[in-house]
Amino acid sequence: MIGHYKLITVTHKALNTEDLEHFLIKHRGDEDLVSKLESLKKSYDQDEIMYISTCNRVIYFLYGAKSLSEENMTDFFKSVNPQLEKSPTDLRKIIRSYEGVEAVRHLMEVASSIDSLVVGEREIFRQVREAYEFSKRHKLSDDFLRIVNQAVVKAAKDVYTNTAIGAKPVSVASLAVQEFLKRDLDRSSVILLIGAGETNSTIGRFLNKHGYENLIIYNRSLDNAEKLSKELGAEARYLGSLTDHGEKFGCIFACTASQDPIITSDLFDKISTGQDHHLMVDLSIPHNIAKDVAERSDVDYISIDSIRSLAEKNLEFRSGNISAARIILAQHEAAWEKTYERRKVERALSELPSEIHKVKDRALNKVYKDQINSLSPEAQELISEIADYMEKKCVAVPMKMARKIVT
Repeated sequence: MIGHYKLITVTHKALNTEDLEHFLIKHRGDEDLVSKLESLKKSYDQDEIMYISTCNRVIYFLYGAKSLSEENMTDFFKSVNPQLEKSPTDLRKIIRSYEGVEAVRHLMEVASSIDSLVVGEREIFRQVREAYEFSKRHKLSDDFLRIVNQAVVKAAKDVYTNTAIGAKPVSVASLAVQEFLKRDLDRSSVILLIGAGETNSTIGRFLNKHGYENLIIYNRSLDNAEKLSKELGAEARYLGSLTDHGEKFGCIFACTASQDPIITSDLFDKISTGQDHHLMVDLSIPHNIAKDVAERSDVDYISIDSIRSLAEKNLEFRSGNISAARIILAQHEAAWEKTYERRKVERALSELPSEIHKVKDRALNKVYKDQINSLSPEAQELISEIADYMEKKCVAVPMKMARKIVT
């Protein structure tokens, strides 16, 4: 049933990104995340699950026969985070849920970046694809999420290719750099990049473009830091050595997958080197910079929420392309529905070949065994060929008729 698809989400539209972290799965590595997703599947009797976490949204995409009521939704997030303090009434205002075609439509809109904080940002497309690959690799998903992923990827590519929604590319990283540039920091300033992922790689390129070349990259994997350092002409250091950073810095850009703050108050005191002003940019969810650090009087703190106004201007620029994108997505949605119905029939008929083979085998080797054995070798061979032919046709004909029904 198409209605078995479900999408549960909390986004930047409902709350500040600082609060979004309460709806994420806190985990210690991939193994722990897989274990917690498996537990959610089992607890809510779902067959497949995909988890998408970005800087401005969290999505749980599910497939299973059991429906989820409003009460289930609030329980679901309290399973994700037992310390969630909001009342059920408050949670219902924050949580958005979709079922069936609407769930698939929303995932297409997300991947096409028409529902993003920064409309037209292609980063979300990569994040959706990686989330599916993670789910597939760890056997959290199966056939029904597979056909959705294929449709979503195809739809998003069509939108990016045939609309101007991605023209003049804008991203959270570029908007953050715009905010940074307003501070008019001296070009010789030391800038620390905490994390060497895609976002900080983009930020590093922007900084180089604007004349900031005195960069130091701190990362858990020194190999990854060194790869990025070669591209940016920066210095690479192991994240664990950040506590020993003794030189003044003009700004910190933090963006890692850490589930806990990296720049704690204690660490900040060690690296602040007596400066009276510190510029810090945090693009992580959960935040990499501790709240008590961000709120200090000597810290100029830029987060996702700080760039909302710039994102809204970007939305105005691209709003004309959203309608065109939705027309394209509607076509892909209709095509996907046919694919789903066809696949459902194929799965229902998947045992047909083996059942027909059993009938043929019984007829030749049991029911008509004696009669066939009394015939000449030539006649026996002919009967065997006829039986093989009939077996193939008895499989192919109903399959072909079923496909016509759902085409």
